[in-house]
Amino acid sequence: MSQTVERRPLTRPAPPVRRSTPSVLAPGATAAVWALGAGLVTVAVPVLLVWATDSRSGSGAAAAIRAAGQLWLLAHGTSLAVPGGVVGLTPLGLVALPLMLLHRAGRHCTRSVAVPGLRAAGQLVLAVAGPYALAAAVLAALTATTAVRPDPVRALLGALLIAVLGAGSGVLREAQLFQVVRQLPDQVLSLAVGAAAALGVLVAGGAALAGVSLMLHAGRATTLAGAAAPGLVGGVGLLLLGVLLVPNAAIWGMSWIAGPGFAVGVGTSVGPFGSTLGPVPAFPLLAALPGGSVPVWLGVLTLTVPLVAGALGGMLLMRRRSVASAATAALEASLLGPSVGVLVAALCAVSGGPLGGGRLNAVGPSPWRVGLVVALEVALPAAAAAAAIVVHGRR
Repeated sequence: MSQTVERRPLTRPAPPVRRSTPSVLAPGATAAVWALGAGLVTVAVPVLLVWATDSRSGSGAAAAIRAAGQLWLLAHGTSLAVPGGVVGLTPLGLVALPLMLLHRAGRHCTRSVAVPGLRAAGQLVLAVAGPYALAAAVLAALTATTAVRPDPVRALLGALLIAVLGAGSGVLREAQLFQVVRQLPDQVLSLAVGAAAALGVLVAGGAALAGVSLMLHAGRATTLAGAAAPGLVGGVGLLLLGVLLVPNAAIWGMSWIAGPGFAVGVGTSVGPFGSTLGPVPAFPLLAALPGGSVPVWLGVLTLTVPLVAGALGGMLLMRRRSVASAATAALEASLLGPSVGVLVAALCAVSGGPLGGGRLNAVGPSPWRVGLVVALEVALPAAAAAAAIVVHGRR
């Protein structure tokens, strides 16, 4: 008896449908153009107001617009070649403008593109930073004149760095990817917390010193401001420029507290144990410079600020760590010194720069000197405080 078996044709499963991932180039470029345009308009409005109300100005509107573009480039760390020298001192308060706009642009374009992980976030950030940096280089070429010539390479690199920082923070926040920081080793997180606290104390101390010194020399600042006879709008512009330079002044004050001090020209030095000054620009904020020698007790007293910063950083580090040996605690806390020293050196590097040629070719603190001294001043009290906490905990 035979049976017939019906053979059915084998069917292969259908291949999975691949969904096309939307390109990040268009949203990134749109966000870059928006951040660039908003920044240029924000800078151009006060520049045009000052130009329109200054009867002594013989330049046209095109020159004022080019000046606004050059000021925008200066906010991105671009150096400006001028007759006889280079202007490379960046008002750090002005850097906050592109950072804020790029942060907002990064958050906005993240809402239209899926960002499931860090790789996708990096692609989106580069999609914003690339066009932004290229546009800055083009703007450097367009705003160049016979008197002022922005450096296109510095414009490209500076804008790229600012865009990565600003747009990157916006993308990570909107995509809720900051939580990956929690996956770092506990030792790294503890070191970061301690270093941030120590750096905060140093910068706050420098800001307080600069503010108190400016208040004590308020009369001189008023005289310098009135000597230029800027008028109402020009006076507001002068005040705004002073406000934009407040972060620079805070970092210079921090370098003064640390000991090495800073320079306001070639061959000059301003420090807690002596100052050598020549003629300085008639700018109201510079009225805070000491007119003579500083009492020795004041210099010694201010040197306690880095020691307090190191001790606080060491204490916060040990609060997050469970270390049984005082020697191990001291060793881990001593790493705060080089960590904070590197951060301080970076701040000193971006806070200074040339202001033309001649004597003003060197303005600001020396990054390596201040960084090295701060590293030593923070490491020792941090190690002592950490060891003391461990020993006290045993009792």
